[in-house]
Amino acid sequence: MKINGRYGPFTPKPEQAPYYRKRQRRQEAARREQVAQRAAWLDKHRSCANGCGQPVAFYDTIHYALRYSGCCSPECEAEMEQRDRASREDSGTPIE
Repeated sequence: MKINGRYGPFTPKPEQAPYYRKRQRRQEAARREQVAQRAAWLDKHRSCANGCGQPVAFYDTIHYALRYSGCCSPECEAEMEQRDRASREDSGTPIE
């Protein structure tokens, strides 16, 4: 069993192997959980937050950063903000 350690790959001593095996399984489980969380987040933000059905706009350089607050375009974002503002005024909630 080869392990990637601080100074590169190595083979642990037989008495150390169970510890490293547990650690490797724990790290793999954490990695799988992170991948599942990212996939769930991407699935949640697949379509426009305004409800127009178009795909969400992401930044070109950072693929996990939403442009336009989760909307597809600046026009759609402005429309959503205007609708939110109107609903706050109707409900009597104070605006910050």
